[in-house]
Amino acid sequence: MSLSKNSSTRLPSRLSTVAVAVISINAAFISANTFAEDTTHLTTLVVTGEKIDKDIKDTTTAVTVITEDELANNKVNDVNDIVVQAPNVTTGGYGTINIRGVNGSGPAIGSNSFMTGGSPRVSTSVDGVTEAWGGYNFNPADIWDAQQVEVLRGPQSTVQGDNAIGGAVVIKTNDPSFEWESAVRAGIETYDNNNLKKNISAMVSGPLIEDELAFRLAIDDSQGEGWIDYKGTDSNSPDVDDSESLNVRGKLLWEPKNIDGLSSKLTVNHRKNDGEYLNWIDNSSSSISDHRLTLSDNNTRVQDSEVNNIALDINYDIDQSVSNSLQISYNDYTASFDEYPGNTLLDITEERFSLEDRVTFNSTDSKLSGFVGIYTATSDSTLDVNFGTSDGYDSAGTKTNLAAFGEATYVLTEKIRVSTGARLEKEEQDRDLVAWGNVLDQDTSDTIFLPKVSASYDITSSTTLGASLSKGYNSGGAALAWGTWEYYTFDPEEVMTFELSSKTRFNNGTMVNASIFYNEYSDYQAYTSTKLENLSSAHTYGAEVEVTAFATDNLELRGSIGTLSTAVDTTDADTSSWQDKELTFAPDLNVGVGFTQYIGNQWSISADATYVSEYYSSMDNTAASKAGDYITADTRIQYTHGDFTVEGYIKNITNEDVIFQTTDDTVAMGASRTIGLSATYRM
Repeated sequence: MSLSKNSSTRLPSRLSTVAVAVISINAAFISANTFAEDTTHLTTLVVTGEKIDKDIKDTTTAVTVITEDELANNKVNDVNDIVVQAPNVTTGGYGTINIRGVNGSGPAIGSNSFMTGGSPRVSTSVDGVTEAWGGYNFNPADIWDAQQVEVLRGPQSTVQGDNAIGGAVVIKTNDPSFEWESAVRAGIETYDNNNLKKNISAMVSGPLIEDELAFRLAIDDSQGEGWIDYKGTDSNSPDVDDSESLNVRGKLLWEPKNIDGLSSKLTVNHRKNDGEYLNWIDNSSSSISDHRLTLSDNNTRVQDSEVNNIALDINYDIDQSVSNSLQISYNDYTASFDEYPGNTLLDITEERFSLEDRVTFNSTDSKLSGFVGIYTATSDSTLDVNFGTSDGYDSAGTKTNLAAFGEATYVLTEKIRVSTGARLEKEEQDRDLVAWGNVLDQDTSDTIFLPKVSASYDITSSTTLGASLSKGYNSGGAALAWGTWEYYTFDPEEVMTFELSSKTRFNNGTMVNASIFYNEYSDYQAYTSTKLENLSSAHTYGAEVEVTAFATDNLELRGSIGTLSTAVDTTDADTSSWQDKELTFAPDLNVGVGFTQYIGNQWSISADATYVSEYYSSMDNTAASKAGDYITADTRIQYTHGDFTVEGYIKNITNEDVIFQTTDDTVAMGASRTIGLSATYRM
């Protein structure tokens, strides 16, 4: 969808139509508000990803909250597979996600990202601890026993810092309980090639000291063979289609009886992934339809990766209106792969120590509320890439961040609130890279100011309109150009985002969230065939609508639509060929529809379908780089008897060829038709 002279009027018209539809939908639901207020009150849907708990209706950020029940009803273990139900969120070519046309894995992927030290553009955190990233989807976050997943779209740099210029995925797992509870789940699924994967998960939680000390232990293990059909193997070949994923998480919660308002939580997490992790297929029509990768022509890779982290959270209510939250965390990340039949070996390590402290103030006697915080982090990383000979490259470096941030909200009237927030962050990078005898010595320092202002207006007790203006940021860096091995630097990228939003939530379960946004990028980072370049300016704009409603007492309907337009505005001599091109991974239309029919007290049937329109996976916008343009459909049937639940499901019912990214030799694809069965027992 290039913004050429022929299309420049068509797209704004399309987006205007969507905007009118957004307003009309909300007007219709607002008119039904009287009926909705008479129904049973629902539990408040709380957003935590902005560092202060907010009712979803009270935030101006475009956010999708996926609850624990919804997570249980979507038979996926990887968080990146669940978040794509949000509008304008799609799967990336290397297992990551894209938000509003922003490639979540960053401007460079694969070995290019290793060489450049490029950063991700979408932050993922679990219980407040930011996930490490190594250029691929090594060790994806697990969602077994998660309380909820939040998908925040648009820059979240003010509260999350760098690496959140496109958005953030925030995972909150269940805390220990002072009542005994446990669960066990077993499942199996098969693909179009008849390969099998099995899963077993367990959780137990309860008190160690009554009403004072509690624990929670969750274990999730999946293993088996994947949906790709590998050709060209022999008796000496490794089992390239085998994989195993193990996640173990333990928590201790202490709420001392003799210290009112104090709670302390210790979280320890171990995650390990072995074997197959890529989704590459030969770039030919027959191989795509057969989900085949020919190892005599192309390579695959087998990983051996591990994450270990520990976090201490101490919360203290100083009085009824002021509280303090402190988190100290340590994260040890290792990602490794062996290439087959090639001989490339890679090892990445990162040790990260971080501390964040926030003081939150919220008094019923004051019109002012908010928080102030400080953040510091130090990351030590190494990289070792070997091509089976003396050739290769390696690096070692340290990145430090120090920030002060906060947000304040003032109630102007009973219906109008204004908020202002900011983050002042200093970032230092010290990195040495040695490649084929060429040496890069990077020593950079940047200080960034990231403001945000917003306002909201309560039309009714159920509907809120909002507007916000915020700045996002992603780090710059230095590298050696691929092939020429010349030293170069690239600048940080920034974005200013303006967004209008509308959020409606009725007590009968109906929810309508809508937004219209415009992003103006400066120094946008993009990768050529040899190095990262900064594009002087680029822009994106679009609209989103999410609807969940009960058509009857037993029929739930849901739908979402996201529309998007992107273009490069100004370039320099090195990137002049990209003038007016679209940004990568930016489909102009993303639609999801679904329903759940409850039958009595024990049965339910559901189905969901998603459409993603065509997009380019290369900044050159060539026909060969086109991807997307697919429809997937899933269905599920569930039976519950007491504490026992059995579910059968089919994903990608029509066995659609789902292409995320194309290169000259390979394409990145989604899974083939998948049929599964699982059983869960909760006590």
